[in-house]
Amino acid sequence: MATPVSPLAQVWTDVLMGKYREDGSILNEFTSFDHLVKFNSINMSEVGADPEVVMNAQTYPLTLSQRSDKGVQISLNTFDTKPTLVTNVEELETNYDKAASILKQHSDSIVNKMIKSALYNIAPSSHSSKTPVLSTTGQVNSDSNKKMTYADILRMRTAFNKLNIPQEGRVMVLCPIHEEELLAEDADRYNQMMITGQVAGFKVYVSNSNPYYSTSGAKSDYEVTNTQPASIFFAKGEVMRAIGDIACKPEERWADYRGYAIGAQARFAALPIRDLGIGAIWSKNN
Repeated sequence: MATPVSPLAQVWTDVLMGKYREDGSILNEFTSFDHLVKFNSINMSEVGADPEVVMNAQTYPLTLSQRSDKGVQISLNTFDTKPTLVTNVEELETNYDKAASILKQHSDSIVNKMIKSALYNIAPSSHSSKTPVLSTTGQVNSDSNKKMTYADILRMRTAFNKLNIPQEGRVMVLCPIHEEELLAEDADRYNQMMITGQVAGFKVYVSNSNPYYSTSGAKSDYEVTNTQPASIFFAKGEVMRAIGDIACKPEERWADYRGYAIGAQARFAALPIRDLGIGAIWSKNN
């Protein structure tokens, strides 16, 4: 006989997916690989080198070559919330649904962690010919860093253009400091950017979950927040995300706590599909 699904577990699943679509809307700018998830992992192939193009060939047949693809398995990360206790007395003496409030907190926390993980994973480790990591060029701010300017965004646009990144699906995720600096540089242009949601061909988001970079332009370790702030750029077709199992199984703790514990788990991963169509602009220390 199948174990019945807890109504609370189903409510939590609905809440999480709602937050994922709304407050986690930036994750919808990633190419969805949800349909490829099996047993909380993804099996895919990394496509081999492009074919060489010969112009005005004088000799036939042309030399044959084979494309070597490489199999890649991606295991989804596990996101767990530490359980919260809801006692029977609390539920009876509060004039609101405390369990529902706690469920929302758990779902918010997991979605926020998903976003932070996703932005960190897709941000380039450092500058390369295919992953532009640029520094700011504006006037020096109170932190002794050069400010983000609209000209810096145009430099990233040019870098993407030179790499033949498609115009459609380009996204910019500003960190709060860079957003403030753009507003201070030109309030009218900033307001227009926020009204249209676009600037220089990039769809605009603002997030407090962006990774940081060192003073030499290398991505800092995960969770490090005392180095140089950065804004992240990507093309939707070059980044992926996948969500797997979602679980919430409230545990009755009547014997010791006269209530029940609420905890949740979600499986998720977001990564660049290849090292192309991703970039960053970090605040250069003067």
